[in-house]
Amino acid sequence: MKIGFPYMGNIHISLAPMMRILGAEVVVPPPPNREVLELGVRLAPEAMCIPFKLTLGNMVRSLDMGADTLVYTTGSWSCRYGYYGRLQAQILKDLGFKFRLLELRHDHLPAIVHEGIRLNSGSWTRTIVRAGRAFRIGWHKSYAVEKAEFYFRQTMPFATDSRNCRRLLKDILIEIEQAQSPTELTSIRKGLKKRFAEVPRNGTDWAPCVKLVGESFCTIEPFINFDIIRRLGEIGVLVDPFLTAHRWLGFHGFRIGGDELKRVKAVSSRYWRDCVGGEDQNSLGHLIIAAQKGYDGVIHIHPFGCMPGTVVQPALAKASRDFDIPYLSLSLDEHTSETGLLTRIEAFVSLLKRRRTHRPKKIDTQGYYFTIA
Repeated sequence: MKIGFPYMGNIHISLAPMMRILGAEVVVPPPPNREVLELGVRLAPEAMCIPFKLTLGNMVRSLDMGADTLVYTTGSWSCRYGYYGRLQAQILKDLGFKFRLLELRHDHLPAIVHEGIRLNSGSWTRTIVRAGRAFRIGWHKSYAVEKAEFYFRQTMPFATDSRNCRRLLKDILIEIEQAQSPTELTSIRKGLKKRFAEVPRNGTDWAPCVKLVGESFCTIEPFINFDIIRRLGEIGVLVDPFLTAHRWLGFHGFRIGGDELKRVKAVSSRYWRDCVGGEDQNSLGHLIIAAQKGYDGVIHIHPFGCMPGTVVQPALAKASRDFDIPYLSLSLDEHTSETGLLTRIEAFVSLLKRRRTHRPKKIDTQGYYFTIA
């Protein structure tokens, strides 16, 4: 079995070894680029959002590289994301591709278990042992990536040369990808703080802190959002994304972080009672929490044409006024201009810096679903 799955941020660093340990061969397509996006745009219905188009292009590349099984997280939700796998599979089959679709959803658990047993020659014992090792390695890798990205975000605004930060993060991600045991990964993780502390500093003792909220894929995948976290760091802004690849796996995959979700729902209930999709309720709740914690601003990022991301805008604007925290909404599709987007971001950051003329409050940027230890 040769497995392909959608590319999203650095999620492949943890998912690929998990599937290999379970007995599958993994096909990881090249990172998203303009060519892959244009391929997806040609094949997808025009009104579909940019995450759909980019992941469709990814799947075509995976099949071209020899994948015979495509793995998707799917479900019967209000957001169209839950139907991506089935719709993309139909498009690809209409194009003549031959493959199997494996849907990762709670009501398909028996089928998922059956696939694992089949990969291990029908042995329950081998399947259980390999599954335990796979999840252990995958979780350690995911957590190590989470910490590396955290220290990267914390260091970028204060670095003399941002290229030093980027090179260090790239080297660390390669080390994490190549590590073969939890012991190696724990050693890498424990050394991260010291390694980033050695990056030369520019002498700045304060930076505006921005909460990044919005649709999951647009928040996590740097190709789609024009690497907004890095770009903000380069102009001296601390960025705290409400969702990362690690938190996405923990929250959406394993339902970890239920207490935080309850808090988000509670604070947003005045403006938004139900989750429609596209992380609308989460975005609103985290905007309010960011205001309560003393953040300087909030950036909401979502796909053009995303119904939940669009209809929640008035509620975000109202909460922004009520809690006196600036917010910027960015809508993305294949026609979005990088220059225009960066100009809007720079103007927003200038506004934040003018607002904060006194000594800043201490900001809690540890994340809400998981605390970085």
